[in-house]
Amino acid sequence: MPLRRKIMDDGKLREFLNNLEEGLREEAKELFKPESVDREQYIFIDQDEATHLYLVEEGTVEANIVHGDGKLYILDFLYAGDVFGEGALYEEGVYSYSAVARESSRVWRVSWDDLQWLASRDPLFALYIIRLVVRKLDQAYHKDRCIAGEKVEKRIACILMKMASEIGISDKCGLVIDTPLTNRDIAGLVGSTEETVSRIMSRLKKEEILTTDGKYLVVKDKSALQAYFDGI
Repeated sequence: MPLRRKIMDDGKLREFLNNLEEGLREEAKELFKPESVDREQYIFIDQDEATHLYLVEEGTVEANIVHGDGKLYILDFLYAGDVFGEGALYEEGVYSYSAVARESSRVWRVSWDDLQWLASRDPLFALYIIRLVVRKLDQAYHKDRCIAGEKVEKRIACILMKMASEIGISDKCGLVIDTPLTNRDIAGLVGSTEETVSRIMSRLKKEEILTTDGKYLVVKDKSALQAYFDGI
């Protein structure tokens, strides 16, 4: 483990710890343990005891839950700099979703006890952690508003606009959504079937609102996607 820690980049961890009082940062860094996670490897499972908070250093992590009928529902994708496992912030808490690597990823984990100790040493850092949790709740609320009671077409358009705004990379073809997305992934995000999503995505491509670049979706015309959303 020490060898792996030496070779693991820590840029996102340092950004995170920049919110801590300067005199505590180097000591705090020793409390964060690195983990290398293979593609499709679970970091924790829904209802596991929540013992650690995690920070993505590199890669993409999927947060999901499985409904009673066995269908997988994707709550969110987590990218470099994002924190997850916030159940660790609640005393005697459990994780309310599962976290699985969508690609080979690297994360940092810190125990609840160590995080609590840091928060006690720096009240402003404690406030920063609270704001992180509130922001995640706000993002979840925005996604729920996207899909609650709406037609599948509108759910898909809303989710794609959200992802294009958050992780879109400008390209000559448009905005490249910087994570591979399959129709199955989108179905999991919007709570629909893969077949329905496939039909709608084909329509959006035919209307030249979307295209693909290898495994990546490209929003060719964001204003047209917005107009499609508004017109449903």
